[in-house]
Amino acid sequence: MEKLSANHNTPPGFRLLPGEKILTVTKHQPRVFRQTPSSIDQILRLTKAEHPNDIGKHGPSLAAIALEASHLDDPRETPDHLRLYEAVFGRDSLRVAIDLISSYPELARTTTLTLAKLQGLEDNLEREEEMGRIVHEVRDKDDPVAQKLTAERGWAWPYYGSVDATPEFIRTLTAYCQRSEENAAFLAEEYTDMHGKTRTMNQALEMALAWIERRLNSNPEGLLEFHSPLPNGIENQVWKDSWDAYHHSDGKIANHNRPIASIEVQVTTFDALIDAAELFEDVLDQPERAKELRHCADRLRQVIFDQFWTEDKGGYFVIGADRDEDGSLRQLKIRTSNMGHTINSRLLKGDDPEVVRMRESTIKHLFTEEMQNSSGIRTLASDEVRFRPGAYHNGSVWLWDTHYIAKGLRRLGYKDKANLLDDKLLNVIKSTKIFPEYVRGDDGPSPSINEFTIEVWDEENQRINKVEQPPQEVQAWSVAVIRAIEYRRGRKK
Repeated sequence: MEKLSANHNTPPGFRLLPGEKILTVTKHQPRVFRQTPSSIDQILRLTKAEHPNDIGKHGPSLAAIALEASHLDDPRETPDHLRLYEAVFGRDSLRVAIDLISSYPELARTTTLTLAKLQGLEDNLEREEEMGRIVHEVRDKDDPVAQKLTAERGWAWPYYGSVDATPEFIRTLTAYCQRSEENAAFLAEEYTDMHGKTRTMNQALEMALAWIERRLNSNPEGLLEFHSPLPNGIENQVWKDSWDAYHHSDGKIANHNRPIASIEVQVTTFDALIDAAELFEDVLDQPERAKELRHCADRLRQVIFDQFWTEDKGGYFVIGADRDEDGSLRQLKIRTSNMGHTINSRLLKGDDPEVVRMRESTIKHLFTEEMQNSSGIRTLASDEVRFRPGAYHNGSVWLWDTHYIAKGLRRLGYKDKANLLDDKLLNVIKSTKIFPEYVRGDDGPSPSINEFTIEVWDEENQRINKVEQPPQEVQAWSVAVIRAIEYRRGRKK
């Protein structure tokens, strides 16, 4: 790679925001691959399996790996920037497991079992551990990456700094119980927790539900918010975890001194509560517990409509809400892919005229030219202030994100729209010959990936912002959604 001076030309479409100045531009030599890799081969590598029948037998998927050098025209050592996430991340592993549950159900079983063993048991500030909370990032304290993060950010291990891994755990666990041959018998499975105590998966489920219920019941509006107690904890404890992903329409960053609520976290939590209620009612014969969970879900559903819907621009779901210094909620009125997560949810199910209006308006926004490009759905609409085509969460296209929305469209009967998005994702793999973490959100005719790392100084926020970087080559989320598309279309081998 080549270090470039600050006055060097930046990639097409790159622009500075007011108060920014370029610090460094690093050009990375592209790794050129001969052929499109097999999704099954990469799942084997991510799950440390030797044969498809072994997928899931060795625990959760890693979050990402680099493609093997044997695929390169010019094999050479893999650079460090392509090996950032060779670890288990709670959120990532759960989404991979649920996307692959039809073809590899064992992966959902061992993923939830492994995460149950690591489930929070006490309040620990450095780990951000709480009773019932599902882990975010799993590393041994002697891991060089872990040591670096501990030295620079004060984290202890394992680290629990995510708000969505816990509802995702409930969703994956209930999906496995409902869809596998083992069914709810899995809830009797015993394991040893971090304190050496024997527990069952049913207890793990109840602990996760209790964590959510405590959070919702203690919140003034009944929201599941995030706010790191650590000075250098993850600021946005959701999948769009870059520090500038949550902002207002004028570009001003959300107030991280107060808790923030994200739309898709509320939606995932709503669905997790319904999933659990159905399990308690239909399988475990606990109608009273099911009733409690449904009541909790109903309250959250109304809060979502009240706090996250805006009539601006014809009506859409905002990315979230922050709080002013007095604690009052403020909508973050930007159009993002997050609104599409309401489509793949029971939230907008039914024929109530107002629900239908919200559903139709959301879909209309998702298919505007500001939200779509040749690769899929942009993380941030191209007419928003902070949009940059190569930004991590402010303009790029993430494959798992687009596929998640496509699944919702298919469930609602929009088969042609869903197929269009899936076709775009398959073309990404064909064009790039990798399973990229994300691709650029520019207006080019074909998918493209970042080849630069660009750091700028943000004067208003007094910090360095890494606004572009190359994607990981084999992102587990991306592999899983491509495999899911192939499986659904009949390519089962």
